[in-house]
Amino acid sequence: MQTTDLHGTLRGYDYLADKPVDTGGLSRVATLIRQCRNEQPNTLLFDCGDMLQGSVTCDLLARHELNQTGAHPVIAAMNSLHYDAAAPGNHDFDYGADFLFESISTAQFPFLCCNLHRTGSGLIPGPPAFAPHRILERCFRDLQGAMHRLRIGVTGCLPPQTLEWDHHLATEFHIRDMVSAVREEVAAMRKTGCDLIVILAHSGLEIGDRAGAENAILPLAALEGVDAVLGGHTHARFPGEAALPHPAINVETGLIHGTPVVMSGFWGSHLGAIDLTLERTAGAGWRVKQAAPRLVPTGTPPNTPPASEDPEILSITRPVHEATLARIHEPVGETRTPLHSFFSLFANDAALQLVARAQAGFLREAIHGTDLADLPLLSAAAPFKTGRRSGVDHYTHVPPGPLTRRSLADLYLYPNPFCALHVTGAVLRHWLEYSASLFARLDPDSAAPQPLLRDAFPGYKFDVICGVSYEIDISRPARFDDNGMLLDPEARRIRNLRWNGRRVTDTMEFIVATNAFRAHGIGFPPELGYHPTPEIVFESPVWTRDILRRYVTTHSPLDFEIQRNWSFTPLGGVRSLVATSPTARAYLHDPQLPPVEDLGDMPEGFMQLCLRI
Repeated sequence: MQTTDLHGTLRGYDYLADKPVDTGGLSRVATLIRQCRNEQPNTLLFDCGDMLQGSVTCDLLARHELNQTGAHPVIAAMNSLHYDAAAPGNHDFDYGADFLFESISTAQFPFLCCNLHRTGSGLIPGPPAFAPHRILERCFRDLQGAMHRLRIGVTGCLPPQTLEWDHHLATEFHIRDMVSAVREEVAAMRKTGCDLIVILAHSGLEIGDRAGAENAILPLAALEGVDAVLGGHTHARFPGEAALPHPAINVETGLIHGTPVVMSGFWGSHLGAIDLTLERTAGAGWRVKQAAPRLVPTGTPPNTPPASEDPEILSITRPVHEATLARIHEPVGETRTPLHSFFSLFANDAALQLVARAQAGFLREAIHGTDLADLPLLSAAAPFKTGRRSGVDHYTHVPPGPLTRRSLADLYLYPNPFCALHVTGAVLRHWLEYSASLFARLDPDSAAPQPLLRDAFPGYKFDVICGVSYEIDISRPARFDDNGMLLDPEARRIRNLRWNGRRVTDTMEFIVATNAFRAHGIGFPPELGYHPTPEIVFESPVWTRDILRRYVTTHSPLDFEIQRNWSFTPLGGVRSLVATSPTARAYLHDPQLPPVEDLGDMPEGFMQLCLRI
């Protein structure tokens, strides 16, 4: 059995909406785990990382704002469920390595990772940061009731990009390619006589086998000697939506290169399971005769009630749940302007511009009296909650009225420290081209409605840069794919890029307020045309959410006019389809929207809109 990407979701409660929900949460997964154990006595339970970061509760725990004593609540809950092993995810490092290792010190199961080492001497890595593997000895009962002792070898891995995303780790750790590290670990475990080998990979599924890939499930499943691969990281599900067109991927059987693979979504949306039938062969020990990966949802499939919440997990998490509720209800200000992300991917909106204004004000104050103060100041912000794969309820929505700490967490989801970049006009244009790659290419001559967004491109990569104005011509092809790899060197969607009415030239210089994750994680690799590489000229450990809190407190009540700093290049009224929350109907009169028609609700619960571009 597998969980992954829980992100601190301990209960079926949405703290940002301040209401219970009937899907997700470790409390519901726990019920499914206990049901599986009742049905099948031979079980193992693993987690594939990103369990300690990603919720309001986790943020408050990391900042010691909940007066928590004893084990971290996530680890306490996992201990109660008797996990057999886990692998760390990249986001588990977001609060620092010290916090991570302190949090897992009370785990009654091993954390495994074979491709992360402490910094060594020169090119030689130091000791492993985690145990590289563990051989579990378990007694299992066969169909005739006889007991057998099996040796199960387990290893874990996480993306090499972790040291880029959490750049503060780069001086402490050395990281290797996942596939080469796992290959060596599998060989070492096989030499000890393991009966089964299981890989816990905080990694997703993509086509290709390049060294250092972030999503390496495909080549990991092809490794000799591997019996099962458990994945995660991308929040996708397999078998299911994560399937890609590749001859080695069988979405019907859940096998990749003949190896069973499962990826169980995120936030406790599903329990992943692989049903293995083993047989003993003469001279060769045990082997997998049959494998059946499957996903068990915690939510509400058609005509089926959701899984109930496990009483033991509810009891363990009750103190931290009540402390979180008390914190998020603390008042911070007031807004007269509605703040939401219902239209953030296709129109200017107040929520993003509020974040941009707060960042700009913080940076302006920080660089006052320095040479940087003479540069034009811009501010980049991206929407974090845009529905899509995360569901119809995954939008920011702060109506006019009082603002609380919950409101700020809804507006800015992640604990990102502040950062500022010195960029040229050429870099700025490429940055915007990358953001504009969110959109599908529209055919202006087509009378049929066309999808507006590219499914693979996540909304949180759609940076809107305030302080300049520009158009996006989506009749042109996208320049980049969702990972920032160049698709078409001739593609140009950004038009009429201007600062203070002046056309932006390649040699103009700007300072851009952003966050450390974007500044370090986006990478600006030279092969994408970023010349020169942007320079980080200011960093602060202050979270952007705290900057937002200061701004709201100072400027409350918020009441401002949305600036129209970007728009689509008109395409003669071509029709384009996009989905959003039905709650957005109250805001369809927004003057920032292009001409729009409400086409009603979709089976998944979203409202479908038809835009005229």
